Amino acid sequence: MVSMSKSSCAKSDQAKTKRAWRGRWGLAGLLVLLFSAAALSRWSHSPTLRPWVTIPAGAYALPFGAEESIFETAGFRIQRTETTVAQFVRFLNRTRPTAIFDSPQISFERGRYRAQVSRRKPVAYVTYADAVAYAEWRSQARRRPVRLPTAYEWELAARGLNHAIPYPWGWALPDERAQFDTDYMTAVAQFAPNPLGLFDMAGNVAEWTLAADHSSDVTFAMGGSWAERDPDLLTVNRRTPFMKTYRDADVGFRLIEPR
Repeated sequence: MVSMSKSSCAKSDQAKTKRAWRGRWGLAGLLVLLFSAAALSRWSHSPTLRPWVTIPAGAYALPFGAEESIFETAGFRIQRTETTVAQFVRFLNRTRPTAIFDSPQISFERGRYRAQVSRRKPVAYVTYADAVAYAEWRSQARRRPVRLPTAYEWELAARGLNHAIPYPWGWALPDERAQFDTDYMTAVAQFAPNPLGLFDMAGNVAEWTLAADHSSDVTFAMGGSWAERDPDLLTVNRRTPFMKTYRDADVGFRLIEPR
């Protein structure tokens, strides 16, 4: 009887151990499932998941001074965020420009370009020609035309197709809605996007637009930057002229893909 009792106890202990392990594995599986769901949610809402936003073809009314003008477009897709340091570093390493590119954001070390700041920050310290060169490289990689937006295309996208609003988000001032009136830029997509899902159409860095006159030494940058102190400089129709050779911390770019 004693022997049977010990055997029964041993079997009972083994059964309890198995149930405990099954419970632990079940809990571990649940945690993995929850973690995976959270990661998938973050991934699916990432601004880089769908990096282009479509602007439909049509005729759109845009304010022009005290009047309205009609802007017609065959439609295009525009980058959801400003071109990042990571994207520009990839371009430099793939194309190896003759002149070494160097900036506070990017260095050339041991035969390769490397980011010196967060790779999610918008690339700055780029001239108009640098932005055009990047667009030409993307055109070859995508096997379809890619370029800087015109001032009208940029404005239409920034407005979210709403001709009446002064800022990408509406009528409210930029406070806590854009990287504005600060001493530094931030990573892309840190503020809520406009109704089309475009980030940083105001603040962070101003953005080069396609020169209307290719022979001119000047073109416009749109959207204002982190360095602005006057909210009017962040309005969607504000066109700030820059020399094409300008290269500093407050100007970057994003691209469009025309239809």
